[in-house]
Amino acid sequence: MNIVFLIRSIAKKNGVERTITDKVNALANMGHMVTLLTYEQCNHPNAFHIDEKVRCIDFDCCYYTIYKYPLFIRLYEAWKMKYHFAKKLQAFINQVHPDVIVTTTYTKEFMDIVISLSRQIRVVIESHTAFTHDMMGGSLIERIQKYALLRSVKRCDLLIALTMGDAECWKQHIRNVATVCNPLTFYPETLSHPSKENGRIIAVGRLEPQKRFDRLINAFSLIAHKYPLWYIDIYGEGNDREALQRLIEEKGLTKQIYLKGVTSNVYSEYEQSQFFVFSSDYEGFGLVLAEAMACSIPCVSTDCPFGPSDIIEDRVDGLLCKMTEEDLSAKMEWMIIHEKERQEMGLKARQTVVRYKKENVMKAWEKAYLSVIN
Repeated sequence: MNIVFLIRSIAKKNGVERTITDKVNALANMGHMVTLLTYEQCNHPNAFHIDEKVRCIDFDCCYYTIYKYPLFIRLYEAWKMKYHFAKKLQAFINQVHPDVIVTTTYTKEFMDIVISLSRQIRVVIESHTAFTHDMMGGSLIERIQKYALLRSVKRCDLLIALTMGDAECWKQHIRNVATVCNPLTFYPETLSHPSKENGRIIAVGRLEPQKRFDRLINAFSLIAHKYPLWYIDIYGEGNDREALQRLIEEKGLTKQIYLKGVTSNVYSEYEQSQFFVFSSDYEGFGLVLAEAMACSIPCVSTDCPFGPSDIIEDRVDGLLCKMTEEDLSAKMEWMIIHEKERQEMGLKARQTVVRYKKENVMKAWEKAYLSVIN
């Protein structure tokens, strides 16, 4: 199979970039001809390792640069960038003749151009977030943009959702929908840290509104005074860092909640923690949940659309909570108090996520891609 993955860039250490990288590497090592096609990589280094068997090409169409211009110049620059993108993509298709192009709903700036090639080539779109976020709500302008995106997505050959809940939403609008979960980047066969740090809770994610770390901080503030030896390490970077730091200070939690920035070895941090907390408003899958569970630590997670309920079996290998500060706080306190049950949940969690190992999941992704060709 000659397969092309089109994505904005691999410059940021985010979940989408990580899973796309894992898949292109795995497919290349399964014997397929794989090209990773970016359009905003520019001179930025790759955030994750790309196998030498994967061909990498960047179109240098940095769409984010247009926002520095006034409105009318911005519209002209956007049109010009789309024109050049279309020419480059058409030339690439004529040269490489791929069997299928895979892209994500994040490629909305150029989605109509990609879909216009559907008569020449098969197009697969992956939904790495929730339909309820991508296609519903927002301002009038945002709703118009989402409507235009949905019209384009409807013309794809296959849409792949990461969870059953997201798939059911898409099926109301698109005829051909499959569900395949993300693969774990790594499943440690042995755990290198036999003992966990007393009182340590961990959270991981971009410091952005979607992840709702403000909810986590507020929830912990309700019980922090009762458990002064317990603390939270939050790993990640983003635009909300300053606001979150201010909130931590306002709540008097500077000695119990720490913004640790980005880590190069997140698995080591998982292993040394007592449990993981996930406070998002919505998700495509929630890969960090599976990563933490692979390290034998249970998770407390909001039961948001979509992902956590696919991964966690409530009160068996973790806890699901309502999307409120009060319920999140209550579930965190339960995990703090019940040490024996917490440890048992961690062992079950590690067993649960074996199903997400690459060797188990990548066969399903390969089958989905091949289905549109056959």
